[in-house]
Amino acid sequence: MMIPDNDFLALTLNHPESLAPFQVAFASGVGFVEETGVLRLEPKCPTDINLVLSVGIHGNETGPIELVNQLLKAILEDRLALNVRLLVIIGNPIAANRAERFCDVNLNRLFSGAWRHYEGIEVPRAQCLEQAVTTFYAASKEGSQRFHYDLHTAIRGSEYEKFVVHPFIGDAPYDQQQLGFLAASGIDAVLLSHQPTTTFSYYSSAEHGAHGFTVELGKVYPFGENDLSRFEAINQTLMSLISTAKFPVLDHQQIDDSLKLFAVQDALVKDHDDYQLTISDDVKNFTGFEKGYELARSSQSQYLVKASGDAIIFPNANVPIGQRAGLVVRPISLSALTLK
Repeated sequence: MMIPDNDFLALTLNHPESLAPFQVAFASGVGFVEETGVLRLEPKCPTDINLVLSVGIHGNETGPIELVNQLLKAILEDRLALNVRLLVIIGNPIAANRAERFCDVNLNRLFSGAWRHYEGIEVPRAQCLEQAVTTFYAASKEGSQRFHYDLHTAIRGSEYEKFVVHPFIGDAPYDQQQLGFLAASGIDAVLLSHQPTTTFSYYSSAEHGAHGFTVELGKVYPFGENDLSRFEAINQTLMSLISTAKFPVLDHQQIDDSLKLFAVQDALVKDHDDYQLTISDDVKNFTGFEKGYELARSSQSQYLVKASGDAIIFPNANVPIGQRAGLVVRPISLSALTLK
């Protein structure tokens, strides 16, 4: 069986709920459509790289979906050689068809078993995607490297158009090779998480020892309205990684010149129905505030900015009580990190 026109996105959107497994062949390897939106590509040549590229975990974040679909099409049409094991995931095709972020519950809050506490169509999908990643990594060669880049676009604008959320790794050192990859990919800023989460990239990092990131590549646009030229840097680094199984080499100074680093200081958690952020809806991610500024309030609490320059990302008070309404972050230097 073939993927019509080598268009995995169209196939997925035409079968958003389920798809019988089948196999496809191309010059540099073989592909296995395992489920709707789940395509595993195995190269003919041995490799030490096991790469998961996930997109569309939020259905309306279409730019990365189109970007990765282009990469897939190039592989399937033998214009791009495959020299890594590659698992491509289009996360939430039902929501993508509806042009919605999600249908019942935010899929990117359901991993590491968090799906057990929710109901809705995203729940079995989270289980399916966890299993797909587990099976993929389980088949990897002993001692080989694991990576997971979960590509997104943000609801609002950002002072740094392209930024990454780095999963919490405790006291472990940060990987200089991966920071170099991000810098070469045109990423402007890296946010270092302060605690475990239930995101997809954290699942791969915590459960499978993968180098995983949530990668924000700009703003949300509908299918067909994305300017993919804005993703050209990461497109080039992904093409190079897929075809050569090698990462760009950047030294400490090059990384320091390219990436702004931020550490999470506090999570703003909605604690009452009257909880509100004191900023307008068009405030950009990484907007900074002066010490003492009242950033959030409710009848139960008040949040005052602790240091001038602290900034907010992902502000959104329209969430259920108990969920995150934003993160407060603080700039740090690369020299403050332990690297390996």
